[in-house]
Amino acid sequence: MPVSAPRFLLDFQEKKKPRGEVINIMAMRNVMRFVPPDVNTICLEIAASMASYVLARREYKKCVALPHARIMIHQHACPFAFTNNDDEDRAGLLYSELEALLTIRETTTRVYSERMGKPIRIISQDLERDFYMSAIEAKAYGIVDHINEKSKKQNI
Repeated sequence: MPVSAPRFLLDFQEKKKPRGEVINIMAMRNVMRFVPPDVNTICLEIAASMASYVLARREYKKCVALPHARIMIHQHACPFAFTNNDDEDRAGLLYSELEALLTIRETTTRVYSERMGKPIRIISQDLERDFYMSAIEAKAYGIVDHINEKSKKQNI
């Protein structure tokens, strides 16, 4: 009996919650890089924000988009949620949040740069705004390797 690698379907929807999700998705991407079976990423509809980070894997020939898929990259936001009005506490929290945000931004920019073969300054400029791409544009940009245009026709 042939042995085959286990197949997993990872389906997640990014929620607009403050804190933690970016780190969790970065950790998920790390796990995808180190598990023994090959992991393919497929964009069925839209890969926005950190979903595009997961889609843009370092392993080539493993990232696929369907023809009408959309991919969006952008800079990360910081929620700046303050619970009290003490200016000194707010300044400390603000500094801490910004420091963490800059570290995450540098990491994601470096990952995108390595994957796409573009200079960090170009990636950084593109992350300054919501940058939407069609599947064809995402392939030219380097986020996906293939656009799967084949369909299996069923006889009904």
